[in-house]
Amino acid sequence: MKIYKKIFSVFISSIIAASAFSFHMQAEENYTVSADDPRFKYIMNENGTVSIAANEASSQLSGKISIPSTLDGLTVTGICKNGFSDNEKITSVNIPDTVKEIDSLAFSNCSSLASVTLPDTITSMGSMPFSCSIYEENIIKSADSGFVTINDYILYIYTGNNTDIFIPGGIKVIADSAFANNGYYSSEDFEITSVTIPDTVEYIGNDAFFNCKALSSATILTGVKEIGSNAFTNTSVTIYGYNGTYAQKYSNSNNITFVLLISNPNEFKYEIECDKNYKRYYFSTDTSFSQEGIRVYKRYYDGSRDEVTYWDFTSSPDVLYNKS
Repeated sequence: MKIYKKIFSVFISSIIAASAFSFHMQAEENYTVSADDPRFKYIMNENGTVSIAANEASSQLSGKISIPSTLDGLTVTGICKNGFSDNEKITSVNIPDTVKEIDSLAFSNCSSLASVTLPDTITSMGSMPFSCSIYEENIIKSADSGFVTINDYILYIYTGNNTDIFIPGGIKVIADSAFANNGYYSSEDFEITSVTIPDTVEYIGNDAFFNCKALSSATILTGVKEIGSNAFTNTSVTIYGYNGTYAQKYSNSNNITFVLLISNPNEFKYEIECDKNYKRYYFSTDTSFSQEGIRVYKRYYDGSRDEVTYWDFTSSPDVLYNKS
């Protein structure tokens, strides 16, 4: 029998406490109330930008709010941990394209929050920044195959029960704790054993696969530029990838076994990708296959690849099905 439970209460206090973004947010006492708009306060980041939060001393925010792109002449690039939590009257949030990072629980317990407009500029996302909101409830309900995504490029949380995970193409950001403890629901019936991360992924969040104890294989392709702290802690993972990539450097720095997918600099392999236009043939009498929706690539030792523009099929549907 399956036993499901939300992992929220399991790891929020421990895992999220360890989460830290690259701009190193400062302590509570370093907040500055904005002279431009006293509803907000901010902290300075190391690069001279600021991260924003609601000013509790001001009246509670309500209705539709827009996060400003600047405060007191400083560019807003981050939203603080718990920065807007417990503002139960906020119904929608518009986030500007200056924002790169949204920290954990940023809008947690904003129970009326139903609409969030995010730019395509987010480079990292903390754990469950929209927890206990209508918005989060809706994106979880609408998730396909267990992958809860935002704007088709942020993987917010995993709610499925597959043991072999193939991150969808187009995902750029895997949020903090997205697969921790085997996903949003834990079950005695399954554990994640492998994950394949495509070229499109650039950021793997803090604690992303924390405590996936059966995870033994992670194939990480060439796009990853950063892997957060404790991303593979409490796993038995071996990382598979290409020579000179960030995945290899990360593995070496964290004493994780790394295996080259192509072991010889003079070798390559072919890869085939199919999109929604790919035609499937079931006992067809067609005399030829269509190349529409199919792309063929050569992948090299360092993970780079070239598209093969000239190729053809060696048979046809009618011949194959007549043989069967």
